Amino acid sequence: MKTLEEFNNFLDQQLHDELLTLEKQRKSGRNWIRRIWAASLITFAIFVFFIIRFATQPHTGGDSNPTLLIIALVVLFSLGGYALSYFMMKGKGMNDAADFQHDFKNRIVKPIISFINPAYTYQPLNYASYEEFTEHGLFARKDYHISGNDQIYGKAGDMNFQFCDLLVTHMPLITVGSQGPDTVFCGSYFIGQFPRYFSTPVYVISRNSTMESLFSGTATDNGFIQTWDLGKKVLPADAAFNKLFMVYAPDVNEAQQLLTPVLMEKITQLQERSSAKLFLSFYNNRVYAGIGHGMDYFETTLHQSLQDRQLLKNFYLDFVSLLQLAEDLKSNVGIWTSHAFSRS
Repeated sequence: MKTLEEFNNFLDQQLHDELLTLEKQRKSGRNWIRRIWAASLITFAIFVFFIIRFATQPHTGGDSNPTLLIIALVVLFSLGGYALSYFMMKGKGMNDAADFQHDFKNRIVKPIISFINPAYTYQPLNYASYEEFTEHGLFARKDYHISGNDQIYGKAGDMNFQFCDLLVTHMPLITVGSQGPDTVFCGSYFIGQFPRYFSTPVYVISRNSTMESLFSGTATDNGFIQTWDLGKKVLPADAAFNKLFMVYAPDVNEAQQLLTPVLMEKITQLQERSSAKLFLSFYNNRVYAGIGHGMDYFETTLHQSLQDRQLLKNFYLDFVSLLQLAEDLKSNVGIWTSHAFSRS
């Protein structure tokens, strides 16, 4: 696995010129949008000024019909606005704004994935399904709305994996005023599939602080995570880990065997580095992991400078950390079996 230093060198040496070109494109597209807004507001303000002036000006019998003058103004400004829009649409800035997101993924994201491993597949429009989000049993099966993007498929040793940005929301049955849907999960979602099976399901969940709830929503409070249905509460020997996470499993001894000091340290480091709530589910022959940072790493906007590469670095660290965490499980021989289990 390549180091963060190697990744930074790749950005500096291989993608520096591309990032500069895209930064110029971003500024061009942003300035075009600003000009559109400014021209529209000025045109509207002038139009309103003349309408108010003609509407409030006293008229005598010899004056022209004010209604006809207002109609003429409407037609004049409509034609002027159409002509302005036409010439603005022909400008380079419009193409820069329209193509920016697509160009960023083709010229930056795809090379990054190839740098990590040329065999990995990047699919910008794909993401985990409802079944892939609920099948491990941590989240209750409800009428979730799931969206996402930027899915990466690959194989690391004998483990097949997928990684994507995912947003899961749920609309309450009873809402107050303009209340929107609850956020169940928003962040990076990872699934690693092994040729063997875990001996028992084990669930690791970040503890909620007094100021915020899991994944910037209310996952446990609203019944999205039903802890009473996950098994017994497990208390590993690491007191610092217990302050940060809750662990549940039907078999406490098997869970203790899975949560080695090295694994608990890596989970703790991942949460501390990402400053986000986590969950991990070890279920059948898969490990499911979510980092609820609330961001979509590759959905850049015209108002976000590409000179700040921290988002790219955060993506790389999240992705590599989850891969390494999943791969390290293979060396813990005692947690594996050749048979699948059922939650029922």
